[in-house]
Amino acid sequence: MTVVSTALFGTDWRSAPTGAADLLRECAARGWTVVLTGPGPAGAPALTVATPGSDPERAALDLVGGGADHAVYVAGSVREVLAARRAGLLCLALECGRDDAADLRAAGAAEVHRDAAALLRVLDDSLLARPRAFGPVGAGTGRPGGG
Repeated sequence: MTVVSTALFGTDWRSAPTGAADLLRECAARGWTVVLTGPGPAGAPALTVATPGSDPERAALDLVGGGADHAVYVAGSVREVLAARRAGLLCLALECGRDDAADLRAAGAAEVHRDAAALLRVLDDSLLARPRAFGPVGAGTGRPGGG
């Protein structure tokens, strides 16, 4: 599985959400490929792509040879949820910016979590851990049983 995210790092206008580096480390420990569509947080295991143009989500998938059918986009804003939808990616969102849960859901996020730490606490019950969304059991996780 590939996790593509812009929400898990800080930018000039927002800080990294609580627990972001821990969430990225856990995803990597599970054998998932993590691609950040911007500069990643220090010390977090991830590939990073910052591609000029309008579709960094597709560029991120191309970087690792991943497909939208085996990826989840972790968004931190309505704009990012909409970008994930344009790229055909399943999307969950973190309330780490200006947009609230209702706006994130209305934009198309399948799940909304308060921050990365909250997502990490329920990781095994989240969209990130649902093998049926990504094909056969164990597909793309690097572990038997998909988990």
